[in-house]
Amino acid sequence: MKFIRSGINLSLITALLLCFLILLSLPLTISAEESEKLTEAEVEELMEEILAQADEIKSSEKNVTVATQLLAALEEPEEKPSVAVYSIADKTGQRKETGGSVVTQGATDMLITALHRSRQFKVLDRTSLGDFMNEQQLRAEDRLALGEGPDLGEMTGADYLIEGAITEYQVDKETGGLGISIAGLGGTAEKATASTAIDIRVVDTTTAEVVWARSLKDEIEGERVGVEAFSFMGDNIVEFETGEGKQEVINLVVRSLLEEAVFMMAESDEL
Repeated sequence: MKFIRSGINLSLITALLLCFLILLSLPLTISAEESEKLTEAEVEELMEEILAQADEIKSSEKNVTVATQLLAALEEPEEKPSVAVYSIADKTGQRKETGGSVVTQGATDMLITALHRSRQFKVLDRTSLGDFMNEQQLRAEDRLALGEGPDLGEMTGADYLIEGAITEYQVDKETGGLGISIAGLGGTAEKATASTAIDIRVVDTTTAEVVWARSLKDEIEGERVGVEAFSFMGDNIVEFETGEGKQEVINLVVRSLLEEAVFMMAESDEL
C-alpha cells in the first residue's frame, strides 16, 4: 500500500490504528508522540500486526443451521441454471400486539443466501430491481463518467423464478398430566414447541409452468430453563410470560426449512 501516493493522510491512519490498538488492548510499543514520527513502512507493519490478529478482533459468527452442511456437501456443477428471487412473503397473518409482524421479514434474504451457499445456481437478486434499474438508467442517459457504471444490454436472464411464502407459524406451550407427583397430588408437565411451514415453488420463465414445488414443515421442542422460559436449539430462550424470543426461534426454523428446500431443489431432476 502506498499511502502518500494515494493521497491518504499518514498521521490520520496512525491515529486510527492507535485507537484500534487501545480499544483492543493490544500491546503498544510506541507512545503518542513517537507515533507522529512513524514512517510509511512502520505504519504498514502496524496494520499487518492488526490483520494477523483478525480472528481475535472479529466478534461476528457465521449464521448457519444444521441444514447448512447439506448445501456445503453438494458438488458444484459446471453449468448452472439461473434463478431469480423476488420475494418470499409472510402469509401467516400473525401480528404482535403492537401491530408488527411476528414472523421474520427476512425470508427472501435467507433464501438468496441459501441458494448462493449451495453453489448450484446463478442467483439473480431481483429484490431491489428498482435500484438496479436506476443505475442502468443513469448509464443510458449518459449521466455517468466515461467508462464507469454498468454495460447496457448485459443483464443475465432468469431460466426460473423462485416464489413462495411462510404459510404457518406457531410457538406454543402445552400442559400435560405427566409431571411429578408430590404428596399424592398429581403434577403437570409442560412442553414448548415451535413450528413453521413454508411453501416454495420454481416457475419456468418461458412457459410459466410450475416445474417444482414443495410444502415443508418443521417442529422443534424447547427445553425448560425457567418457570416460564424454554430454550430452543441452543441458547435461543423464549419467555412465554412476555413473549420475548419467539421471533428469533421462528427465524431459525425458517432458515433451516429454506436451506432444506434449496437442497431438495438442487437434488431434483426438474431443473
